[in-house]
Amino acid sequence: MVIARDCSRLSNLDFQGKDAGETFQFQFHQHWIRMLWPVAKLLLWNTVVFGIGYSIFFMTFIEDDLTRRLALSLLTLFFVLVYFEFLVRFYRYLLYVVVVTDKKVHRIKKTLITLDDHLSVDLWMMQDIEKSQNGIMQNLLRFGTIILEVQETVMRLHFVPNIASKYEQIMYLREQARAKMGYFGGEARRELEKKEPLGTKVTAI
Repeated sequence: MVIARDCSRLSNLDFQGKDAGETFQFQFHQHWIRMLWPVAKLLLWNTVVFGIGYSIFFMTFIEDDLTRRLALSLLTLFFVLVYFEFLVRFYRYLLYVVVVTDKKVHRIKKTLITLDDHLSVDLWMMQDIEKSQNGIMQNLLRFGTIILEVQETVMRLHFVPNIASKYEQIMYLREQARAKMGYFGGEARRELEKKEPLGTKVTAI
């Protein structure tokens, strides 16, 4: 989970797996369309449950108390299961977060009990960044998939909201990270050359 210790300073935002030298840039959850079907299914099943309950208890007259209690118990159980499934999907959506710092991209996927997955890739080592938007829906609602390739690791970020902006931000941060790594390497080499005696071979950092 992402924990904001000081809302006025996002650079100090703490989260699972953060390195001490990293500076928070931005974070995002998946696009809201990811929850469209769970919400629609919840409304549909609510309509079915209340429709059946109204038909049994108001439109038809059942004299047997045991039958009425059994029907009410079954409807209540089904109602609870429907909401439990929705809450599971909602928390899965809420606990899936992508955090981008000045050095890494972190993909954090969690559920309440069964899953705790964290994948991180270094920005300066990224070999390829691919943006994919397929279909009218993705282009109209401005979401899609970003694929980050780092050596043998491939990170796929699905349902990225406002994907064009996120893609440009990641591209910019990658170039900044590469520039910093190159600058640091050059400075470190010059410092070593000053300290080593003449004729001594300096190993590149």
